Amino acid sequence: MCQPRRDLPPMDAAEKENRPMQRFRFDLSLPPQHIAWGDYLAAATAADDLTFETFWTWDHLLPISGNLHGSEFECYTTMAALAQATKRVRIGALVSGVVYRNPALQIKMATQIDVISNGRFDFGIGAAWAAREFRRFDIPFPPPRERIGIMRETLHLATLLWSGDPRREVTYDGKYVHARDLSLNPQPVQRPHPPILVGGGGEQLTLRVAAHYADMWHGFGDPRTLKRKVDLLDRYAPHYGRDGRDIAKSTTVSIWVGDLRGGSATRLAQATGLSPEELRNSFMYGGPSDIEQQLRAYVDVGITHFVVNAIGVEFVDNWKRICDQIVPRFSGVRSLT
Repeated sequence: MCQPRRDLPPMDAAEKENRPMQRFRFDLSLPPQHIAWGDYLAAATAADDLTFETFWTWDHLLPISGNLHGSEFECYTTMAALAQATKRVRIGALVSGVVYRNPALQIKMATQIDVISNGRFDFGIGAAWAAREFRRFDIPFPPPRERIGIMRETLHLATLLWSGDPRREVTYDGKYVHARDLSLNPQPVQRPHPPILVGGGGEQLTLRVAAHYADMWHGFGDPRTLKRKVDLLDRYAPHYGRDGRDIAKSTTVSIWVGDLRGGSATRLAQATGLSPEELRNSFMYGGPSDIEQQLRAYVDVGITHFVVNAIGVEFVDNWKRICDQIVPRFSGVRSLT
């Protein structure tokens, strides 16, 4: 149930100046499709040796681009393997589809990843959308409003089960999600629970779920689009007794440190299928100061987490340049939100 709304007054200049320094974060994302398992494992272990905070996979049962008959690794078994193979980097799915699995079972599986990783798990969740997968695997595919309702109630059940008490039994009867005398043992390593990331930009439903439950929200778009959604998220948060400024805002970025001509453009074009012009329109590229300026346009609208498109394990040289030349530029940067 929503708590009474408490709108947040705008911060004046002094409040902004005295507010604690915002911590910025850079993660790495690589889809588990069209890649050999050995190469995927190598990508995660390479990220483990760099300074990215989370290595994000995703949750699809079939490829969603390129060769639709190509390979695709299942999300939770993949995360378990990556958690075992790494030591430092956090592991998560951007995002796991809430309707692929029974809700209580998904919570149990997510908790197990947190245990295997010794508390390095980020619980990314979304409503799922790829109808072809549901049809091929004979999984019910309810309409969007219902899928988002399942996501909301799954997160509610998760907060009840993540009590810290492995003996506590929970009975929950939502509109879509149900559990009977359910206990969760083991409990997550992280307390009170793994960080929750809600992905999606639906302004009437998904952003409200994020405002209620998310530690992080992940959206897509240019700075103007993201600003509108960030403002809505901050506006919704007080309905649930929360300060929207405490919800981290995240987006995906494609970064190439260096020139996007010659050999670099050829390598990226072969990997992405984009033309040189499309690459220049979709990538942030150039020297470190050029890329910093482009990223600051997102910082100015409230984005504090950047999920870097890895492209492929063959671009680990670029990952290193990002960690060495871009990430340090955002140490000690103050958020304007």
